[in-house]
Amino acid sequence: NTIITCIGYLFLMLPLIVVIITSFGTGNRAVFPIEGFTLKWYVEALNNSDFFGSVLLSLKIASISALISSVLGIIVSLYIWKTEGKLKTIVELIFMTPMVVPTVVYAVAFLIMYASWKFIIPFWKLVLSYCAIQLPYIIRSVTAALYGLDSSLEEASLVLGAGPLKTLFKVTLPSIKRGIISGVIFGFVVAFDEAVIIMFLRSASTVTYPLRLYSHIMEQFTPMVSAFSTIFIILSLIVIYIAERLFGLSKMYQ
Repeated sequence: NTIITCIGYLFLMLPLIVVIITSFGTGNRAVFPIEGFTLKWYVEALNNSDFFGSVLLSLKIASISALISSVLGIIVSLYIWKTEGKLKTIVELIFMTPMVVPTVVYAVAFLIMYASWKFIIPFWKLVLSYCAIQLPYIIRSVTAALYGLDSSLEEASLVLGAGPLKTLFKVTLPSIKRGIISGVIFGFVVAFDEAVIIMFLRSASTVTYPLRLYSHIMEQFTPMVSAFSTIFIILSLIVIYIAERLFGLSKMYQ
C-alpha cells in the first residue's frame, strides 16, 4: 500500500517537477530535459510588468467574485438546509448546474447575454460570470458543513433569548466557518484559474493571468512561463501552509 501511495503521489507531482526543472533551461523554448542551467528567466519574469499586471487583475477579479459568491452561497445553503420539498430540489439543481455543464456553454451564454447588456463594463462582466461558476463549490462546501452541524446549538440559542439573526451570526456561521473557508478557497481558485470564459469576454482592459499565459505559450513559449509557474507553485505551498496553521484545512475533510 505504501509503494502504491508513493507512486500515486509521484504521478501527481511529476508535472509540477517537470515545470520547475524547465524553468532553469538556457534555451529559448521550454523543453525537457533542459540544456544548461540559468536563473535569467526568473529575472525576466520578475521584471515583466505585463504579467504582473495580469496577475493583479486576476487576483482582484477572483477576490471580489469569491466574496460575492460566498455571501450568495451561504444564503442558498441555509435555504437548502432549512427547506424540504420539491422546491428545494429545483433550487439545488439550478445552482449545481455549472458543475456539470461545460464551461464553454456558459461562456457562449454569457457572451450572448452581455451583448444586450452594454451598460456593464468588462471588469464586472467577468466578476458576475465567475460568480456563477463559483457558487456550486461554495454551496456544496457550506451545505455539507450545515448538515454536519448539531441543530441543538441553534435551539439552545433561541431558547436562551437570542433572535434568529443573532443566532445565525453568533452560533450557526461560526460553527461552520471551516466549510465557508473551504468553499471560498475553492471558489477563488476556480476564478483565478478560469481560462475559457475570458476567451469569450476578453477586452483590452481585462487580460487576466491565464489569458496572458496562454498567449505567451502560443507566441513564444519561453522558460519564463515555467519560471512564473514555479513562483506560483511556491506561493501556493506557502498559502496552504499558512491556512493549515491558522484554520486546520486538513480537519475540514475528516
